[in-house]
Amino acid sequence: MSQTVQEVAIAIEAKINNLPPVSTECCIYRVPEKFRRANEEAYTPQVVSIGPFHRDKTVLQSREEIKLRYLKGFLRHIKADLLACTRIIKELEDRIRECYEENLTQSSDELVKIILVDAVFIVELFIRNLYPEHQDEKDEIFSKQWMKNGVFHDVLLLENQVPFFVLENLYNLTALKTKVTFFKLSYEYFQDVLRGHELADTRTQVGHLVDYVRALQLPSFTRDVTFRQAKNFKLTRSAKELQEAGVNFIRGEGDSTMIDVVFNDQNLVMQRLVVHEWTEAYFRNMIAYEQCHHEYKYISSYIILLDSLINTSKDVDILISRGILENLLGSTEEVASLIKGMCQETKWESREFFYSSQCESLNEYSRTQWHQWKAACYRWKSILNRQYFSNPWSGISVIAAVVLLVLTVVQTACSFLDIYAGDAGRLFHPHK
Repeated sequence: MSQTVQEVAIAIEAKINNLPPVSTECCIYRVPEKFRRANEEAYTPQVVSIGPFHRDKTVLQSREEIKLRYLKGFLRHIKADLLACTRIIKELEDRIRECYEENLTQSSDELVKIILVDAVFIVELFIRNLYPEHQDEKDEIFSKQWMKNGVFHDVLLLENQVPFFVLENLYNLTALKTKVTFFKLSYEYFQDVLRGHELADTRTQVGHLVDYVRALQLPSFTRDVTFRQAKNFKLTRSAKELQEAGVNFIRGEGDSTMIDVVFNDQNLVMQRLVVHEWTEAYFRNMIAYEQCHHEYKYISSYIILLDSLINTSKDVDILISRGILENLLGSTEEVASLIKGMCQETKWESREFFYSSQCESLNEYSRTQWHQWKAACYRWKSILNRQYFSNPWSGISVIAAVVLLVLTVVQTACSFLDIYAGDAGRLFHPHK
């Protein structure tokens, strides 16, 4: 028995000694299962696989030919040949492997091929977006809107990434690098759909395109102090309740990013958010990435704030009327459902919530006697509308019941007065 125990201990020790070191480069993760269960489609590529995670999906294999055509186009405007490109990826292989959360099972040659073809595809995609003259006569992506939209969706996915430094290294082989940086090239691809400020190369280090798009939304100055000083608090009320309490919703102007939200002198200033077909994939992958990688969860906090402001389609209507939301998705009910659904799996703590001070200020403003009375009136009105006036027949029934009750009270009072009409003293003088 002792020998068996010793063998077990030796086996465990061997596993401990063989553990790989924790990589500081790790930034590309598998989406946690609790997020994936909520909406798998939001995390799964539809058109093209980028990187090793979804390489074996049969439905995506037919698009490998498009990648090779883009590689052929890329080679036409670089200062090196295919061998030089392959050598660059080979020299970066160890660092590339460290960027992925799980140990990659692909052989060295296989991984180099995957990363080279997929990374060149992204670089060439961005080049053709900014410089249409580089597009083929019948470009298989830009000539078909559904393909263009599908690829845009796929490059926003956390599991569908290659390291950003690989993209930069390959782009630097082109003559275009003297005209525009890869940061600028990436910004031009995303800017028409995702509001954000442009990044300077020297200011921000990013791990991949999801990290880059997240960085577009971050403020230009650090807000760590706001996070560390966050207190326990309650989330704020819905947009409709805040409006009833006297809060004015104002669309922000200028170069502020999406997450810039300011409450001052009864005005809640928020930046415009366009809700479209990419919104769910964009936010869900950003939230999953923050939960896996970042201590300060700016995007997650933003969704939690929206979830607090939006309870029903009426709240959506208010934000749309103020220019804060633009609905390209469908009905306002769909927008409300989308926002509520994205927040369900988001774990947060008060110290991680970016908008704690704004919520505290809104709650304090709403707690004043007058504002609290107005908000309470709205809540009761909402309850009555929802429970008793949700349709014309139920409303008529309630009105009829109230009228019947009033008539009954009046009839009772009249009967009471008739009984004592001959002896008014019995009504107003107590018995001795």
